[in-house]
Amino acid sequence: MGRRVFTLSFDDGVRQDARVIELLQKFGLKATFNLNSGLFGACLDLGPAQNHVRHERWRAEEVSGVYAGMEVAAHTCTHPDLKTLSRVRILEEVVGDLLRLSDLVGYEVVGMAYPGGPPNYNGEVVRVIRENTRVCYARGFRSTHRFDLPADFLTWHPTAHLLDPDLDRLLDDFAEAEGDAVCYLWAHSYEFDVHSAWDRAEQIFARLARSGGVCQTNREVFCSFPPRDR
Repeated sequence: MGRRVFTLSFDDGVRQDARVIELLQKFGLKATFNLNSGLFGACLDLGPAQNHVRHERWRAEEVSGVYAGMEVAAHTCTHPDLKTLSRVRILEEVVGDLLRLSDLVGYEVVGMAYPGGPPNYNGEVVRVIRENTRVCYARGFRSTHRFDLPADFLTWHPTAHLLDPDLDRLLDDFAEAEGDAVCYLWAHSYEFDVHSAWDRAEQIFARLARSGGVCQTNREVFCSFPPRDR
């Protein structure tokens, strides 16, 4: 019988993550949070097009407390376009983030999400990360609308964004999936402010909790499906 698993991740390490975590805990769920360690404490107003929503990041000393019980993963130190960087700079951004986050949370961080919009990596970026780091899994940006296991966890694409207009249909399909099925949903938590979508987020989390699927962090999914299963 197949395994039905869902996993969630949120990027940037902003203060709205605290509200997401409160909702996740309400429904007994967990998630992976991808942080930029070189931007701790940064704050900006996203501007009128985004309803002047604040994009305020946690300070370094707050990270371990805020994300206790969740997974912390990397998002590079300063959120650059990795495709434009030299090999040395790619490694500075990725390895620097892994090391600082690992020090803050007290365990080895081995996952990441690529920063920026699509395409947010290329073959050279993946090669540099594969050959020179301990990263085991890395999420891209493109929605697949599928529940397949990734052939390569360093080019792991999500099923959908949490505010995807087709999400209800996708969750219906997930509930009927046969064989191994992984539903990967992601977002930036500040987007729930931009779109006044906190009620929608709560509805989605409630539905996932009732789905009969197992909630796992990104790291737990990677560990649950060894290479012979992929």
